[in-house]
Amino acid sequence: MYSRYGLFGILIVMILPVMVSIAMAKEIENILPNPDFEDKANPINGWSIGAQGTLSMDKKAESPTSHPVMLATINAAGANAWEPEIHSPGFDLKQGKKYTYAFWAKTEPGVTRTLGARFEQLNTWVGIGQDILINDQWQDYHFTGIWTHPSSPPQVVIHIAFNVQPKPLADVWFSHFRVYEGDYVEEEIGGGKPKAVNPVDRLTTAWGQIKKF
Repeated sequence: MYSRYGLFGILIVMILPVMVSIAMAKEIENILPNPDFEDKANPINGWSIGAQGTLSMDKKAESPTSHPVMLATINAAGANAWEPEIHSPGFDLKQGKKYTYAFWAKTEPGVTRTLGARFEQLNTWVGIGQDILINDQWQDYHFTGIWTHPSSPPQVVIHIAFNVQPKPLADVWFSHFRVYEGDYVEEEIGGGKPKAVNPVDRLTTAWGQIKKF
C-alpha cells in the first residue's frame, strides 16, 4: 500500500510530462507568413513556384487539419535538380538557433515520389533540410535542425524541390505549414495526433552544396 507521499510522487511523475507538453504547445509561434493560405485578397500571397508548375487553391480537397489546401500542378521537370521549386513567404532565422518546419502533404492516387524540403536563405542559397518520400495519403512531414548559417537578412524560405525524383511528374497537395523555434511538437487534430513521418535521410543537408549554378 502506497503512503500519501508515495502517491503524491506517482501523480507528479504522471502529470509533469503532460504539463511540459502543454507548456511547449503554448510557446510555439508560427513565424511563417500566410501559412494556411487564408489571405482573402490572394490566398497564395507570398508563395511561388517555377515556370514548370502552377499553384492554386483546391476547394474540393479536404485536409486532416481542416485548413485550406494548396495544389501544386507539375507540368514538367526543370533543367536543374531543384526545378520546379516552391518558395514559401520569407521569414527570419537566427544563427545557432534550432528551428522546425512542418506541413501536411499528399500526392496523386497510387503514386509515391521524393521531394527536397529545406530551409533556404535567399541570395546565398545555403540551408538545411532533408528529402521526404510522400504518397497518396495525407501525412505530416517535418524537419528540425540548427541554423548554422548567418542570421537574416536575407530572409529564409521553405524550399520544396520537385525533380529530385523527376518521374512520375505527380501533382502534390499541401496544407497547414508551420515554422517555429525548437523541436517538432505534434498537434491535436480531430481528437487525435498527426502521424509524424521519418525522412528519407535523417542527416541534415547543406543545400548550398546541392544547389549550384
